Amino acid sequence: MFINKDSASNGNVECNTDNNEKRFLEILKELEITDYNWHEHEALFSADQEGAEELMFPGLNLKNLLIKDKKTEDFFMVVLEDHRRMNQKHFKQVTGWHKNRFATPEEMWELLRLKPGSVTPYALFNDTEKKVTVVLGNEIVTADDAEWINLHPCRNTATVSVHRSDFYRILEKLGNPVIEEQSVE
Repeated sequence: MFINKDSASNGNVECNTDNNEKRFLEILKELEITDYNWHEHEALFSADQEGAEELMFPGLNLKNLLIKDKKTEDFFMVVLEDHRRMNQKHFKQVTGWHKNRFATPEEMWELLRLKPGSVTPYALFNDTEKKVTVVLGNEIVTADDAEWINLHPCRNTATVSVHRSDFYRILEKLGNPVIEEQSVE
């Protein structure tokens, strides 16, 4: 395990960070995942923000979008490579959702105990009713098991890198439904 604590934490998105992060670390321990990297850095809200290129790590740097189907009220967490745009029409075919919108800050808090800017599948342990379906982009599905998967650990001032095989083990433990994108739009 490598922990890099070189950066400041200005702009931290406040959330239930201590409890969420503690639970996430417990999951890593329960699954005996010891080969991971923990990177502390300035707040990162978007891959497009100034200075974001300096915060890209080896492997797949990912973003998470929490989407709500307005008709069925189902929730989807779409996990994509950070510079990829989500094509609504394509993902409608992948997921079967109808009209959708981004989840509100209140819905994020209710489901995951997170605030905007810190959405991550690593907080799905808070979704005890398994209301969120995880949608994995094809770039994750087709990556090698040894590829690094880079995601926030419940706050946007850090990134955790785990191998793809371990990422799938974490998702399995969390138990939410998963849809894998089979082809890109």
